[in-house]
Amino acid sequence: MLEYLHSPVGKISAAISRQAGTDDVLSVLILDDEPDVRETLRAMVASLGLKVDATGDEANFFSRLKNDSPDVVILDLMMPGCDGLDVISKMASIKNCSIIICSGSSIRILDSVSLSAQSLGLEVLGTLQKPLRRKCLKQLLETARTERDPTQCETKSAQERPEISRAMLRSAIMTREITCFLQPKMHLTDGAVFGFEALARWHHPEFGMIFPDEFIPKVAEFGLDYELSVAIIEQAVDALAALSDDKLSVAVNTPANVLTNCAFEPFLADLLNYHGLEPRHILFEVTEVGQSCIPQCELDALLRLSMKGHTLSIDDFGTGASSFERLVRIPFNELKIDRMFVRNLETSRAARGLIRDLVHIGKRFGMSVTVEGVETRESVRILRRLGCDAAQGYGIARPMSASSVRDWLAHYDPRRLAGATFASRTQIN
Repeated sequence: MLEYLHSPVGKISAAISRQAGTDDVLSVLILDDEPDVRETLRAMVASLGLKVDATGDEANFFSRLKNDSPDVVILDLMMPGCDGLDVISKMASIKNCSIIICSGSSIRILDSVSLSAQSLGLEVLGTLQKPLRRKCLKQLLETARTERDPTQCETKSAQERPEISRAMLRSAIMTREITCFLQPKMHLTDGAVFGFEALARWHHPEFGMIFPDEFIPKVAEFGLDYELSVAIIEQAVDALAALSDDKLSVAVNTPANVLTNCAFEPFLADLLNYHGLEPRHILFEVTEVGQSCIPQCELDALLRLSMKGHTLSIDDFGTGASSFERLVRIPFNELKIDRMFVRNLETSRAARGLIRDLVHIGKRFGMSVTVEGVETRESVRILRRLGCDAAQGYGIARPMSASSVRDWLAHYDPRRLAGATFASRTQIN
């Protein structure tokens, strides 16, 4: 959590090709043992104006992966003498690129491998079933283009940056070098924005953008959870109050050790009182963890927040060990479906069935259901018909600085996603 809108298919090639000749051109590395398929893929990618290299040798692949740092890897799953699953497992320790999984296997197998790769922490753009379809390849590469943060080109590589120290991180928190970005949440019924999720972003004045997956683990390691959470909540509530819209709320992902800190409740009460806001304006997202039981102090803290009128959300549902115990013991108001279940939504009946089941669970417990990582109009349409209530993702809006929110809202048109999308009555299986 602390950490998606495709161009129409007819515009994708042009959108990608406009990058040709710049230093920011997407680079692609292909691993496929069949020379004919490999060269076909190479030609397809090159025709889109992207940098592309290809190999059929595993050792050569990892050498190029390490030395060339491609943005996207297209990986054949079924290769004699080279196990695609083993390659994926080895790539989990690198995590410096996005993956497209390619195979002649069934969609069900591709979906399962995709979910397995994502569980290892890899960024899977999607799957390609052989025989290859140019349209699908273009769509996936366009996803890679839109997901790239434009500030990446200003960011020095990890090798050029110093190791993040506690003093460096604490200073970034206290001086608001780490800032709060907000990502809109949209009702699927009418496209209206009803709130935002608060996300931490660190733009270092010397080293550029330091991404959440680099510094968030350090926050926990150095015992700075409380300091960061308080800073992000303060900034988020400041931004919310400035909008002067009583219907909007902000969601914050807060670790259990922050919720149970004796200073947290007084801080929260003073902050709300200062801005003239109510508890319902702050939603607390609780991420699942590996533990199989809920500590009593955490349970009590969540119950107190709920009794005071705060909304509670179970985040990344289905990815942790304690899902159902938490549903029974904690009065959650919202269930958030993790982005990993949305990746293959448009092509996989199994993925749609899983989301339908998760929606059913949420409704049985009286919760609204929000889906993360929504990228396309088609996904919005499918999710609405599956019974989901709300969505967030790049297809609606990227996370934005707090200072940009008012202007974005002024220009936001719910009909952009709501009008044509919700008119369809196509049967969803």
